[in-house]
Amino acid sequence: MIRLEKNTPFAIRGFNLCESILRHTPEQLKTFIRRMKSLNMNTLIVHYDYGWKRYKELILTECKAAGVNISLMTFGPRTFFSCVDWKKEYFAKDPDGNVYTDTPECETHPCRFVPEALDAFEEGAGIWLKSLPPEITRVHMRAGDGPMFCQCPRCAALTEYDRWQPFVDRFVKAITQYRPDLEYETDIYYKRYRIPSEPAALDGMKYIMYDTFYRKPSVPLYGPPDDVTAAYLPYADSTGCTTCEKDISAFHDARLVEWTRAYPGKMYIHENAMLQGYMSVFQYGTGAYLQDLQRFRALGVQGVCYEAYEQGYQNYQDMFEILAKALNGEEVQYEEHPLEKIFRQSPMYRFCSDENFPLEKYISDPFTLQHLKFYRRFWLNPDCSLLKEYTDFALKNDGKVDPILIAWYCVQYGKAVKKIDFPGLSQATQNFISRRKLWDAMEEIPDSEDPVKFCHKIIKELSECCIQV
Repeated sequence: MIRLEKNTPFAIRGFNLCESILRHTPEQLKTFIRRMKSLNMNTLIVHYDYGWKRYKELILTECKAAGVNISLMTFGPRTFFSCVDWKKEYFAKDPDGNVYTDTPECETHPCRFVPEALDAFEEGAGIWLKSLPPEITRVHMRAGDGPMFCQCPRCAALTEYDRWQPFVDRFVKAITQYRPDLEYETDIYYKRYRIPSEPAALDGMKYIMYDTFYRKPSVPLYGPPDDVTAAYLPYADSTGCTTCEKDISAFHDARLVEWTRAYPGKMYIHENAMLQGYMSVFQYGTGAYLQDLQRFRALGVQGVCYEAYEQGYQNYQDMFEILAKALNGEEVQYEEHPLEKIFRQSPMYRFCSDENFPLEKYISDPFTLQHLKFYRRFWLNPDCSLLKEYTDFALKNDGKVDPILIAWYCVQYGKAVKKIDFPGLSQATQNFISRRKLWDAMEEIPDSEDPVKFCHKIIKELSECCIQV
């Protein structure tokens, strides 16, 4: 039994809609935000890049009515370079000198040793800041997603966090010049977990987000040594330290100790609770997250935002209700599910990648069991008939799961492992699936099209054109 005593509420209690806004219908967005009021959650991270322009009036209206503060998040390189006449030379290069991305997108990283890139980034930040409506009082600027940091000879000699920090400096400079009234923050994420060598730009931030990326949901960050997640340390750190923490849970806890000491009262956590690659499959981490909240209080962490979206929310609903009570300082008693204890010791990172694991022994709900089996079967052996079955199931259960996300990841995974292919696609669908990230593809859907209906048409075409390789 896990017990949390009554306590003061955390200052930040919220959700991150991640890059999912365009995958929601207007009614789903309303449902999500209105539920936050009943949970007494006070913060919603909204991604400017992926749906804000289409749904900003709805989000502003609903958040005001629910008493929810908006933190408007943007991928700095994607948005700020898009505001100016950018050049490919601004972008990160691979070891051969070729740019990783041809246009500003989710995974675009910049090169810090191109002076014109720094100037353009600052100019674009100013344009963006001046365009924001007065209702926005807090902004969050993050780096490009993913691993494509610049590998030019000068950048390669630096850590990933020092390659990025000059752009944080320029963002803060633009804030100071154009919108000094705003609260502003940045993210600590993916190989940027150590404090930069020149961190002065962080001093004026009210909050700093620490993202516990690639932690295993069922393993507490502060606990006994964990040999399950040792393999995932490269996703967090590239310093080559041989005397540091041996698993990703201990790594994150140690970095949080450093950050909370250096910036007391500023740190809050982002948990990838409904991590999009899980396709709304519940990961049985409630007990670990509750134990983390106890640790966060001890460290002076200001709160948590959990990644969540409406499609599939019901699969996580019980967990979020318990975590909301804990964030609000209510007394909580929780008996862990048997799968939490089993999965904590399992080498499986995803639930469930073992074809022999007896799902029926632990899962009785027919819908949940069928969803888990589809997910497991495709992960282990993607094929065309299964793609059709899985996407048909998802479309029939739209809302309980996210058909768009399921189709996208099945297509990308099946192509990556060279098990399925899609000849004869229309140009629009081929362009859609060729993008590195689903959200970049969706942001380009014309305003005249309903984004959800547009994607459902694409799903059906993919199902019809799939062939086995």
